Amino acid sequence: MMGSYMLTMDFLDKLRATKSIYLPSEEEKNKMKGDMFEIYVESLFDKRYFVTEEWTSDIYNKRNGSYVESNKNPDMVIRYNPTGERFAVECKYRSDFTYSEKIDDNCVKWSYPEQIYRYNEFQQIRQIPVFIVIGIGNGSDIRKKEIPEFMFCIPLSKAKYPEIFPSVLQQYERNPCSNFFWKSGILT
Repeated sequence: MMGSYMLTMDFLDKLRATKSIYLPSEEEKNKMKGDMFEIYVESLFDKRYFVTEEWTSDIYNKRNGSYVESNKNPDMVIRYNPTGERFAVECKYRSDFTYSEKIDDNCVKWSYPEQIYRYNEFQQIRQIPVFIVIGIGNGSDIRKKEIPEFMFCIPLSKAKYPEIFPSVLQQYERNPCSNFFWKSGILT
């Protein structure tokens, strides 16, 4: 009887260990969704007109503390070939809107103050505009490259706070299926 119990415990221990290897944590799932959204956003820049000059790796190793400094920058720096103008894009994917007690309505919590400060500093030092592209919700699984239900492209100057309210969002909503356009310093 004792042998059978030990066998069951060994099996359960192995099953738990296997589960942790094959089933990603919630943090890993969110990172994967964010990475897939970033790839989707980059695909909306027509290669006849746009070149992705820089793309942060977002790779870090928590165990040994390895971190790449450039990961603090916006996700991509893109050049519009016809004029040579450059701009940066930060991609944020959220499964859904967030409720804000401040306004008693939904909003998008896209960042935190230190990150907004860094993006503003990047914009000032590099002398290129930064745009925040936010995707919200999707049909089922972002890993299958399904498009988000909602997409917004907001100049950093209008995304001053960690929460973006509906009054700002509605001004910058875009068709999530359409390619991006660049005209007179504005990304749409």
